[in-house]
Amino acid sequence: MTAEEVDAALEKANESMKAYYQYPVEKVIAAKKARFNNRHRGKDFYLQLGLGVSLVCSFLATPFIGRKIAYDEEFKQKYIPSWYDYTLEKPKSAWTRAELQEHLVKLRTELHERAIRGEFTPEKLEEMRRNLEKKPEKAEHAHFAQLHPGVDDDEELEDD
Repeated sequence: MTAEEVDAALEKANESMKAYYQYPVEKVIAAKKARFNNRHRGKDFYLQLGLGVSLVCSFLATPFIGRKIAYDEEFKQKYIPSWYDYTLEKPKSAWTRAELQEHLVKLRTELHERAIRGEFTPEKLEEMRRNLEKKPEKAEHAHFAQLHPGVDDDEELEDD
């Protein structure tokens, strides 16, 4: 088939199919374009689009700005007003790391020596547990002394 014959066959097919359309295709397409243009070409659409894009951008930039504020003192002083700055100064530690390590090693060796001497027998552990689990004087504060809210006073505690 030549190009003219193909065009003629397509024209004939289009003419015969027009009987099956309720509306002409051009009018349907034009109506859909008009509806789209009315919905998306107005000022409201651009306002909503701008607002949505700005919210998404601010949501994505928040972690980076927060990190910058947390770690960069110059940035914080320059852009964060003093009345809005709620940062707390880190308190000086009573011990240095070396002193804390030394204290923990001493405590561990002391506990180890006490265990070798037999100070942690089951009877002494039970007495220590009873002393630790004393009830408060006021009945309204008694729940603070419980090890776990679901454990009754007469139940035995299991050591794992």
